[in-house]
Amino acid sequence: MKKVPSTKKSWSQKTKDFIKKVLRTKDSPKKIALGLAIGVFWGITPTFGFAILFSLPTAFLFKGNKLAAILGTFVANPFTTPFIYAFEYKIGQLILKAAPLPLSWDIFNLESLLNISKSLLVGSIFLAIGLTLLTYFLVLQIVIRYRAHHRIE
Repeated sequence: MKKVPSTKKSWSQKTKDFIKKVLRTKDSPKKIALGLAIGVFWGITPTFGFAILFSLPTAFLFKGNKLAAILGTFVANPFTTPFIYAFEYKIGQLILKAAPLPLSWDIFNLESLLNISKSLLVGSIFLAIGLTLLTYFLVLQIVIRYRAHHRIE
């Protein structure tokens, strides 16, 4: 029997195709950068699976690229989220000057959960704003250079 080559694309190839589709859209580099930055903002904040639902109306409101906004939310995924949340918690803890919580069953009382939530929220806002600005300016330059190199208007 002759083996037929598979036409299924790998996950990484689908991702590359999606990125190329975003880069080749007729939107301006500013709209693409804004869309991706919006997605990163919602991906970094602890939205617990609702980042895409929040990023699309935000991209619509600020006239950013919706596909780029979706792409930006994937900064947080099952592999990165535990590290992001831990880093956000630590940032919030430093800003609020909160004492570290001991690792025990006492962590599940209401007061401890509220302290954790407060630190996570404060840290996520600071991290999200920083990464959003960084993303916007980096992506803007990347899209401008990509389009100049590939002669895309």
